[in-house]
Amino acid sequence: MIESFQSQAIIKQNHIFPFGADTAYKQLSDKSYLFRIAQELDISHPYTIFCQGKDIDPNFSSIAAHIPLPAVLKPALSRIHTSHGWLKTSVRYAQTADDFMRIAATTPFDSHSFLIQERIHGPGVGIFLLCNQGQTEAFFAHRRIREKPPSGGVSVVCESIDPPHEALDAAKRLFQRVGWTGVGMVEFKVDKRDNRPKLMEVNARFWGSLQLAISAGVDFPYLLYKMALGKDCSGPASYRTGLRSRWELGDLDHLLIRLKNRSSLLSLPEDAPAKSKVFFNFCTDFFRSSIQNEVFKWSDPKPFFFELKQYVRDLRK
Repeated sequence: MIESFQSQAIIKQNHIFPFGADTAYKQLSDKSYLFRIAQELDISHPYTIFCQGKDIDPNFSSIAAHIPLPAVLKPALSRIHTSHGWLKTSVRYAQTADDFMRIAATTPFDSHSFLIQERIHGPGVGIFLLCNQGQTEAFFAHRRIREKPPSGGVSVVCESIDPPHEALDAAKRLFQRVGWTGVGMVEFKVDKRDNRPKLMEVNARFWGSLQLAISAGVDFPYLLYKMALGKDCSGPASYRTGLRSRWELGDLDHLLIRLKNRSSLLSLPEDAPAKSKVFFNFCTDFFRSSIQNEVFKWSDPKPFFFELKQYVRDLRK
């Protein structure tokens, strides 16, 4: 087994990097390529228009016929290499046609590939996999409760759940399609209109809420290590559900963003709670037994205080 694994992994100077080829990584990370694969595999996803640079209808008519406002403008790559270094991109929301044309005329939309998608309203679900040459060895799923930014982004509070069958099947088929070796996450939103999970993006790497999977019983780092050694790396058939994980300082950011800004400026989901509810949940979650801190541990508090020091430094800047 180790020989077949090493044929897919990257081996340099007698070290094994237990991830697949660079080509497969780029295919999963490039959203233009990813959503074309989704169309090929008949995986449910938002209605999507593929764009390159300035090829936008100045009258917005052809787009509005398919995608209602608010529309989502999503760069194909989360980081783009330019002559001035690496450019970090972000998803933008157009509330009006004027918003749309203004955003489309700014960097990186004016010169790089991006997608225009309908906005999906519903809870976020993450499917997490360990694969060997496209075959799933272990899986896990969580539901997003709060995110940073509040409109949708990094999960700051999430809960372990049984994976929705359609989402798990779609994630497996995506990784099988590119022959992925290693860990990765596939993000969905469960569309309130039809209760079906719609593909959002793929991150072919470890994820921020990894500790929740480990606490629930799926130790992905250890399983990846076993796979690199050619040992049995099959994950458990089940894991603990209903367990919640909280990134403390990320959740604080979520709270501050909500309190400091008008809701109309944050492109919030339709069911976003009121500011008073956000503040109440933030405070009471400190006392919920089902919630585990992601960083702070009484047995090892130093990582939290290191992160807190950086957080305060950034606030001062």
